[in-house]
Amino acid sequence: MLHDLCHCTSSHNQSPGTSSTREDDIMSSLPGDLTQSQQDALNNLRDVLTEQGLLRKRDDDHSLLRFLRARGFDVAKAKAMFEAMLEWRKEIGADNIKETFDFPEQKATKDLYPHFHHKTDKMGRPVYIERLGQLQVEELLKITTMDRMLMYHVKEWEFLIDWKFPACSKKYGTYISQSMTILDLKGVTMKHMSKQVRHFIQKITKVDQDYYPEYLGRMFIVNAPTAFKAFWAAIKPWLDKRTHKKIEVHGGNFSSKLLELVDSENLPQFLGGSCCCLGGCENSDAGPWNELTYQPHQLHDEHLKVPA
Repeated sequence: MLHDLCHCTSSHNQSPGTSSTREDDIMSSLPGDLTQSQQDALNNLRDVLTEQGLLRKRDDDHSLLRFLRARGFDVAKAKAMFEAMLEWRKEIGADNIKETFDFPEQKATKDLYPHFHHKTDKMGRPVYIERLGQLQVEELLKITTMDRMLMYHVKEWEFLIDWKFPACSKKYGTYISQSMTILDLKGVTMKHMSKQVRHFIQKITKVDQDYYPEYLGRMFIVNAPTAFKAFWAAIKPWLDKRTHKKIEVHGGNFSSKLLELVDSENLPQFLGGSCCCLGGCENSDAGPWNELTYQPHQLHDEHLKVPA
């Protein structure tokens, strides 16, 4: 998983969460910053899950709050969502997927479907980028399947939670468990919006919303063509209201907006920044997760100790 680091330097000096970058909807309702009713809901959820022996080592208050936020602090609904997540993880073997699921076609997949994490935004969140206009669906399906892609997606989630978020938290000295996503649609045509692609997006959306709730900080869809409007209209019903509020769609004039949230040296040139990684930003895997020498489980333990 460790790739060559970027030639250019990440921004280290500006602490995340300054008044110019703090967004009201990002990680609202953190432990220590709850209303009395929210604190009561958290206590109740923790108690009932503990009584039933359902809490895992990774399920701290931050984790429980993700499920409560996703269900409007309704304890019964949050508990049902949490239980469904545990059952799903058992069914697909998510707890051990990093060790048990081998994806040798990863490099070829990324060549045909460029997607990668690249450094952090001004709040210290990992920046995730997809270049959907370069997606080659027919070629991709010659080397893998949609089912394997879904398992790979879950495996990447587990690395993000156990490795990348903890590294960002440690570097910036604050609890970080959300990411900023940029979907670049430059070059997207109707062939990228096939029924098969829409079905795959729907399956991934369900996984993300139902089993990894509230990890999305912000999403920017940029270089959106006119034809995207119809595609977006088809996708929107799959998104819950909280997720939809975090998404912005832009045409070709987006760089100034991105640079409000991401330092220029952390943003690739093709998105309006100044970063030009050796071998390409999409191949560098540059970020705090590659600036530390800790193993994933060690980072996760440290992550749990970072104050909110």
